[in-house]
Amino acid sequence: MNSLPFMLGSDETQAVLSSTLRQIHGTDARLEGWTAHPFLKRGKRRTTRYDLDARAGGEPHIRHFQWVGKFYERNDDAPKVATVLRELAATDCGARGGFVVPRVVACHDPCGLLLLTYETGESFSKATARNGPSVPAAIGRALAVLHAAPVTPDGITGPAAVLGEVRRRIADLCARFPATAAALRRLLIGLERQAWTMPATSSFLHGDLGPSQLLWQQGRLVVLDFDDCTRGDPAMDLGNLLTQLRRLTLRKPGKLPDFAFLRRSILDAYQRWSSHDPGLAERVSWYEQIVLLQKIHVLEFDRTRHPEAEAIGRRQAEAVRLLEELPALVETN
Repeated sequence: MNSLPFMLGSDETQAVLSSTLRQIHGTDARLEGWTAHPFLKRGKRRTTRYDLDARAGGEPHIRHFQWVGKFYERNDDAPKVATVLRELAATDCGARGGFVVPRVVACHDPCGLLLLTYETGESFSKATARNGPSVPAAIGRALAVLHAAPVTPDGITGPAAVLGEVRRRIADLCARFPATAAALRRLLIGLERQAWTMPATSSFLHGDLGPSQLLWQQGRLVVLDFDDCTRGDPAMDLGNLLTQLRRLTLRKPGKLPDFAFLRRSILDAYQRWSSHDPGLAERVSWYEQIVLLQKIHVLEFDRTRHPEAEAIGRRQAEAVRLLEELPALVETN
């Protein structure tokens, strides 16, 4: 696997966009102009929106296209994600689950570039404020159907690997917060005692699901960023999403409905649309605790995303607030 430059020059970009147009709309398709708009927030990869003006198929009028370009560090990552998205597009899960995912426009392996359709929509917070309970219910339905999709990405993420990682993070947190070390060690003992085995059948998982990967588009959900998709326990996706929603309600009180309401609405809808799984609620609670510990660790120790002193201070203060939430989370779950 070769490392890639993570960017293209203007001439290279124009060549790629022109080639893609010809592949889709015929050899006489012509690119008249284009602009690039990098995203500040959209997944972990470098992501750019391309606005294109083109003439296709001998048409006299200029047509407008919007594509998203995602650049990957390794030359085999883009085709892997493209394969997953194409497999999803070949199913009817979007229609049954009331959601859409970006469609693959083209995959240019040599430069690690995946071109996708550009999907617009409201943020989760705005959509929930505008539409009320229908949004969390739609999320539960969409996830239940997505998890049942007959898509098999490489790799399985199981609870043993997750627990092994959280042991290391708890050791770091104990050293950083000695006053809470005893409580953190007790929490780890509880997590180890309650550790779950994988369900008999592994499910397709998004792998990094949170509010920033969800948009609301004309009464349906848009699910973005399948870069970390895997197979495993659906409780992991749910636990990750719910923990991020918990964090959002703590950071911005009043912006969303009560977290307990959001959690109940999503899980109730999920269980209505999925196969009977009597142990799901307990496994989701277990993953919520795991993900919250992971998030606390990232907020306290990661200096790469926002290296400014003020930003580091805010993140560390949030880590302390989330540490204070842990006992309540364990007790209520």
